[in-house]
Amino acid sequence: MSLPALLPIPDIQTRLLKIFPEGLEMRGPLVREMAAKTLWVFLYGGMVEDQGRLLRPSHVYFYTADQAALTADEERLAWVKNSTRPGFRPGGERWYADTTREPIRDETIRLGFVDIGAVGKVPGVATTSSSPIYYLKSDFAALLDPGLNGEALDAAISAWQTKHLSPAARARMALLAAGKVKRTDEIQVHCPDGTIAKLAPGPSSLISKGVVEEFAQNFLGDAALLWMSESGAKVRYQDDTAAKAIGLHIDASKALPDIILANVGDTGDDTALIFIEVVASDGPMSQARKDALLSYVKTANFPEKQCYFGTAFEDRADSAFRKALPTLAWGSFVWFRSEPRQLMWLSESPFNITKRTL
Repeated sequence: MSLPALLPIPDIQTRLLKIFPEGLEMRGPLVREMAAKTLWVFLYGGMVEDQGRLLRPSHVYFYTADQAALTADEERLAWVKNSTRPGFRPGGERWYADTTREPIRDETIRLGFVDIGAVGKVPGVATTSSSPIYYLKSDFAALLDPGLNGEALDAAISAWQTKHLSPAARARMALLAAGKVKRTDEIQVHCPDGTIAKLAPGPSSLISKGVVEEFAQNFLGDAALLWMSESGAKVRYQDDTAAKAIGLHIDASKALPDIILANVGDTGDDTALIFIEVVASDGPMSQARKDALLSYVKTANFPEKQCYFGTAFEDRADSAFRKALPTLAWGSFVWFRSEPRQLMWLSESPFNITKRTL
């Protein structure tokens, strides 16, 4: 039974970042150093599909840097054999403490690599069993071959993603990848009235474009864009005529949000204003921000109950969203450019969850 060639741990992590790019919900545990070290142990012991060798989480958290330096086949096979003996510990300082047992077993292996299809598990054995039950699936192990590089590696990764990742996950990742491309040209935003507004290139502008072109289409019946600005308080679009028609006076000297949309109804009673902050790094719709905008609305004599407040982000796995989450205002919504047909609502009042009504 042959042993696979060993890819250095930093290189394993680099490949994981390519295999699981931004946009994958469970990405964090799959691309961190712990994940790369776990895969190293799988490869080191030849614990690959149909090879007859299996891994248990203790193989990882008992592993040491000294053992990793012993890379001859006979040294690797000796470790596999010795690791089945009760009380065996490889020499040297351990990688991890006992407290990492659950993160390795649950976050990294069971809910990470097993769920995504990279690792297989012997059926009928409890997850908490001390018996070795895990093996690296052969098609995933092939992605960690040191001899696979360049276009061949990209093609292999793409084939694996097509087989194991859902269409929704792949679409989300592709959308995010497109947004990472460095641009030097202005970003064109197709406004509801048929005009085109131009924004400076950058991640915030891509989110703003998504809000105007996709959010408005997906969640508003008859949308009108009243206001759009960008960093530096630069006004990129302002429709005073439409705003005044629904009773709103837009004062550029006020602390306005990045985007103001209107859902134009048949009567004043079914017309709504939507205030949205665009966040690529900071500045979400906090409670203080919401209160300030409500004061502005009251001054304009527009009904408070017909106003909605939200924050638009690139993706729910993005660091900007994680940073802003504790400060988001109750009673506001969250929209993600990577998932344009979904909306997250922070309800501020009780509701009957069984009836699925807010």
